[in-house]
Amino acid sequence: MKITITCILLLTSIMTIGQNKTAQDFWKLYQSQKYDLIVEQLTPQLNERPNDVELNLILGRSQADLGNYSKAIPYLENSIEHDNKNNWEKAWALGYIGNCLFMIEEYEKSKKALSDCISLNITKNATKYAYGRMLLFGFDSFYDGWKVYESDNFRFHFQNMSDSDAKKYVQSHENTYQGINSFFKSEIPKKIDFFVWNSKEDAKKLMNQNLGFAKPYFSIVHSHYQQTLGHEMTHVISHYATEIKQKTGLINEGTSVCFDQATQDKEQIVKDWISTNGKKIDIHKIWESWTDYPMELTYPLSGLFVKELIDNFGRDKFIECFGNQTYENAKKVLGENLDKVILDFENNINT
Repeated sequence: MKITITCILLLTSIMTIGQNKTAQDFWKLYQSQKYDLIVEQLTPQLNERPNDVELNLILGRSQADLGNYSKAIPYLENSIEHDNKNNWEKAWALGYIGNCLFMIEEYEKSKKALSDCISLNITKNATKYAYGRMLLFGFDSFYDGWKVYESDNFRFHFQNMSDSDAKKYVQSHENTYQGINSFFKSEIPKKIDFFVWNSKEDAKKLMNQNLGFAKPYFSIVHSHYQQTLGHEMTHVISHYATEIKQKTGLINEGTSVCFDQATQDKEQIVKDWISTNGKKIDIHKIWESWTDYPMELTYPLSGLFVKELIDNFGRDKFIECFGNQTYENAKKVLGENLDKVILDFENNINT
């Protein structure tokens, strides 16, 4: 009997080891962005090793990347708490919990976590990551003295604007948001943190990129005060209209141009470019090779083309295409008539 029980226990142990993956196995899944699979397989495994620092970090990061911020926090906290040696796992857990706290609008706690990561200075990459988030989130000392105004859908940060102008700016952007989201019907996880810069030079120096830009995943916009009402906020709003599997410049940027509320004559801009450069527009080529063409053409052109798609196929079909913005998916969703719409669009714009 003793031999039999021993054999059963040994067999059970071998089976358990075979079922469990190592941290390295899970990191491979993480690099492949298989976050759902990690959650499915790692959650029960952590029941056996609840205080494993690295496994908690992997599961916490996976939940965060899935947008499950509240679910991610306990795993990241566990990793931080049980990393008594201040290893790289603690640094990355602090960086990611800073993201999660920001996304649930726990701003002071987010700032502290990122600051703690920087203070640890365990790895160059983790420290750089946390510092980048401090700049993006508005936690750096450079933002001291900026005025903050909250509205229904925004938290505005003004570098330098009078109270009366700030209130007008807030109201106009709220009105624009309502109009744009009446089309997209998006549920954004937090208020949009909207940074309004007076100095493009300051932004370039601090952020190391030109204004304006949006980080839809974090519901953040950094914009010059003179930029269009709708462009950058549309990047955030549209990001949450559906699950985004693949983006293309023509559709993604075109959507924001289409809803930017600018009064310029986009069609005339494109036709002037064609006349000046002596070239015809080929939508298929631009769809496939967006970066091969100059922005002074692609931006107004893409805005016109997106409007053409919406006018011909309607909101629901367009949103279905927006999740996978390739021509191949658009053809699948919109059918054979897509090519006729493209041809008619080209004929109009090229004449």
